Amino acid sequence: MTASWESFNARSRPRRIRGGEIPAPDPVAWREQRRAAAKAAVAASRRRAEQAADPREDQPVAGLRIGRLNIDLDGVFAFALFMPMLLIANLGTLGAAIVAALAPLYLFARRKQLGRVLIPRLPLFALAGVAVCSVIWSEAPGETMKTSLEFAITIAMGLLLSSARDQGAVLRGMALAFLLYMAAAMVMGGTVAIGVGAGGEAFSGLTSSKNLLADIASTGLIVSVAMGLMALRARDWIWVGVAAVAVLLDLYAVGAARSAGALLGLGIALGAVLGLLPLLVAGKAVRASLTALLAIILLAVGLSYRWLSTTMIELGANLFDKDPTLTGRTYLWYRAADLIRERPVLGRGYGAFWIQGNIDAEGLWRYFGIENRGGFTFHNTLVGMLVALGWLGALVFGATLLIGAVALIRKFVVRPNLAMVFWISILLYQVSRMGIEEIGTAPFYFSTALTFAALGAAFGRVRAPRVAHRPYRQPQIVQVQSLDYGDQAWANPRLTPVRGSLRVLRPDPESGR
Repeated sequence: MTASWESFNARSRPRRIRGGEIPAPDPVAWREQRRAAAKAAVAASRRRAEQAADPREDQPVAGLRIGRLNIDLDGVFAFALFMPMLLIANLGTLGAAIVAALAPLYLFARRKQLGRVLIPRLPLFALAGVAVCSVIWSEAPGETMKTSLEFAITIAMGLLLSSARDQGAVLRGMALAFLLYMAAAMVMGGTVAIGVGAGGEAFSGLTSSKNLLADIASTGLIVSVAMGLMALRARDWIWVGVAAVAVLLDLYAVGAARSAGALLGLGIALGAVLGLLPLLVAGKAVRASLTALLAIILLAVGLSYRWLSTTMIELGANLFDKDPTLTGRTYLWYRAADLIRERPVLGRGYGAFWIQGNIDAEGLWRYFGIENRGGFTFHNTLVGMLVALGWLGALVFGATLLIGAVALIRKFVVRPNLAMVFWISILLYQVSRMGIEEIGTAPFYFSTALTFAALGAAFGRVRAPRVAHRPYRQPQIVQVQSLDYGDQAWANPRLTPVRGSLRVLRPDPESGR
């Protein structure tokens, strides 16, 4: 072909499409340019599709700007929500009322993104749905309805925080809340005796539970480390200093609380942070291999659930000189087994056991010396779930954890960042402690919000749609004639024509051909 395509109409003006007249471009170079242009167009189309499908990318930054200070709305709500959650044991009903009042405000602030944020994460509300439905068979329907709705609100708040565009602002808000709580615990905190007649004391902070303080300190340490890494990358030295102070306070509190479960979970989480950081700059194949190994380890931990609980018991007995029953947990589990056998499939209803007036709960409170008759659990996530919602709730909760964990690992392989490192480490911390604590099932509790925030951190991005094939030009009607090359030269001297080949002719306005 020549360097021009012509219309069949002889009076039409010739249209140049391939670089003009003679000499025509090299066919090899032209094909390479065409392939490169096609690849660039496909890549640009995929980027636009991902941005359109991702609520974090097209979501405007919400907040205020005062001088050089940017106040992010998600960071403000992260601080405002976690502060009463950390103080829920002290504030009681007032703390729950504060969280319940802040929830609709946050939903209103994120109203434009609610559909894109919550619809992809609807499977994570399955456990809350089972909890609400348990009103039908609950032993205390009124209490079940109240606590199940609070549980659903807690899940929604966690999912909104993990879907915020500026994850650094969310981490700063949470880290500041944990730092203020730990500072108050250092100034006002006290100690409690360990176990049932085992002797010894442990630091308990603002409450009478050393395990609660250790949980808060360990979680705050993980949050502060992640926030400090983000601030260090941005060279924000003020927040780096805040993170350093918070880490020092949290380390002291974890050791003084003498909690074996918190210490073991913290070690696993920090190990995950150190192991995942180098993978941020590694290739996708390396990340996929190592994260697959991590998934196998998590599966092994899940299958070795009973062995992990026994290991924690031995660790607590050897490291902190505790009694072999791990401060009475084995008796709790023995009593829970009888309760599970009575109603194994559906359980007794969400939040229907630990209420005043329940004979079984009153007996356990009296045995363990819980004078306020509240704020107690079975210290095992599976056991607590079987008592409350039976095997139905346990299976739904297990499926929820599996879906969220797989999505989180896949997201880290595809698009790794520091926020994904944090959410993976916080999920590992929570899962590792499920053998000796109830994690992810309490309403208006910070660990529940963080667990579901981690499970939902990878959702919201859908697969980019296929790029539709678009022709480069509209079909043109051309006139094709056979030529005799005996007396004519080929338009491109670098090509050797074959006799009898075809050539697209330029219309000749004078001759009318």
